[in-house]
Amino acid sequence: MSLSELADEMRSCQKCLNKLSEYSVEPRPIFGGGDGYRIILIGQAPGKTEYEKNAPFQGDAGNSIKSLFSSCGLKGFDQKVYQTSVTKCFPGRRDKSSTDRVPSVSEVNNCSPFLRRQLKLLNPKLIVCLGGLSWKAYVSIREAQEPGYCSNTFSKAKPQELRVPDLVGKRFEWNGAVVLPMIHPAGSANGSRAQYPEQDRKSKDLLREEINRL
Repeated sequence: MSLSELADEMRSCQKCLNKLSEYSVEPRPIFGGGDGYRIILIGQAPGKTEYEKNAPFQGDAGNSIKSLFSSCGLKGFDQKVYQTSVTKCFPGRRDKSSTDRVPSVSEVNNCSPFLRRQLKLLNPKLIVCLGGLSWKAYVSIREAQEPGYCSNTFSKAKPQELRVPDLVGKRFEWNGAVVLPMIHPAGSANGSRAQYPEQDRKSKDLLREEINRL
């Protein structure tokens, strides 16, 4: 399967139709990039702005991450960074809230094969994981490949138990790529940045180092 064929398959997916309809959302997988991209950026899920514009990383958080990459020396973000997320569709907003709903376990499981194939087809040199759902997806995929990876590396029984100090500010090597977990740039993650400033700073230093190596 080619990356373009996978893109067609993702865009035709209707597995989460019933769940998304509860939040008045149409299935609309959102991602961007093509063959030869050496960096893959994995977020949690598209937000409302991404849903409305039908393009990844378009909102305030997206602007923040693009500015971060630029400050680390990367120019031409959209031409160099394949942009995707753990779940591909906007999950909708929480009831009576202006914040996005966290995708359910079933939605994550439905999209997991897509993320695995994206990673395999792209064979990137740098994988940047934004936020807890993204870090845990990376560890879950690796755990499936290397049983015992989570407990051996983090002394945690399962990926769901992982927290910021376990991953952020650290560099992991996997399948020829460097994996950098980072705190999500969304305003909802301000608490984590305030609680773990050293890990947040270190993760940005590592991103700069890895971009300069590419």
